[in-house]
Amino acid sequence: MATIQLGNTKVASKLISYAEKRSEVSSGLNCPSEYAKAQFKATRELWGKTEGIQAHHVIQSFKPGEVTPEEANEMGLALAKEVAEKHEVAVYTHTDKEHIHNHIVINAVSYEDGMKYQSSKKDLYTIREASDRLCLERGLSVVKEPSAEQRYHRAEYGLAKRGEMSWKDEIREVIDHERQQSKSYEEFKKNVTDKHGIEVKERGKNISFKHPDMQKFVRGKTLGLAYERGTLEHDFAKERTRENGQERGESSSDEFRGVNRTSESDRGVSVNVSEGKHEQGNSHYKRTERNQKHESKRSGADKIDFSKIDKQLTDRKRGLQKAHQQQHSDIGKDGGEVGKGIKHEQGNDRQGAQRDKERDAERNKKSEPERSKQVERNRTNHQSHGLER
Repeated sequence: MATIQLGNTKVASKLISYAEKRSEVSSGLNCPSEYAKAQFKATRELWGKTEGIQAHHVIQSFKPGEVTPEEANEMGLALAKEVAEKHEVAVYTHTDKEHIHNHIVINAVSYEDGMKYQSSKKDLYTIREASDRLCLERGLSVVKEPSAEQRYHRAEYGLAKRGEMSWKDEIREVIDHERQQSKSYEEFKKNVTDKHGIEVKERGKNISFKHPDMQKFVRGKTLGLAYERGTLEHDFAKERTRENGQERGESSSDEFRGVNRTSESDRGVSVNVSEGKHEQGNSHYKRTERNQKHESKRSGADKIDFSKIDKQLTDRKRGLQKAHQQQHSDIGKDGGEVGKGIKHEQGNDRQGAQRDKERDAERNKKSEPERSKQVERNRTNHQSHGLER
């Protein structure tokens, strides 16, 4: 079991000196623990952020006898990695009290980007949740506070035994009711006062409530953890984040449905237009985006006489059928005449080829004696040349 306390300091060196002097075990994240003072200072000077808060202080305390100093220090280092991974951190484990506890010192300035560490009431809850998770992972117990949500004093227990409700319980009931009915922290405070007459006062990190029948205020932390200012603000912030996420989801869903409705409308218009202009060719089936949007708007505004459109489409279809039949008939006639012409041309080509063959044969007959004479002359000339040599 580990409890968490959160603080800060404007003099980091003093805090480190105190924690280091009494430590049984020490370790560091992003720096050696023995050089924490010098390295913290160097980082702050490097980024030019030496004024104001210099370090943040987390005290992590464990149940007596549950962990050793080494185990406690390991837990502190793991917690530092969870909550301050971009900062230099020194973890010092003390055993000078009945319970073992860690002093976790976080440099206010990040060595990586120069950003300052943020520490608030909300961050305390975040660190507590991380510490509890680490305890459970290691088989350690966590704080279970029946008094964390509601804290009762002895007088209130006496009233409860007699079946009576205290004025503090009445305030708790009003707070519980209005935190469910209100949409924001400001609306919650207004409703508590306007509807139930309970005065609300804020001072620093505290919130106080005054019952209409009482003369004094009671702080929220006296009523219980659930009624502290930090808890109330944290709960409303989480609820607002959840609602924003739902709104974004619904918006995306509406846009998606809107696109579907538009596309269906576009398809409906596209069919009507394309059928009405079928005779102009297939290219008219493709519509530009601008024309589709224009037709979609017009179709939503004007009333369409579908019976008249059907009649026009029927007349156009009949006209198209007659045109197709006439076209096929013309093609048949033209095809017959063309066929006759082709056959006539083919016959003429055959006759011409036959005449060419006959002419070639007659020419060959006439030239045959001439070729024989030429061969004889060539032979005689060759013999005479041989005798001369």
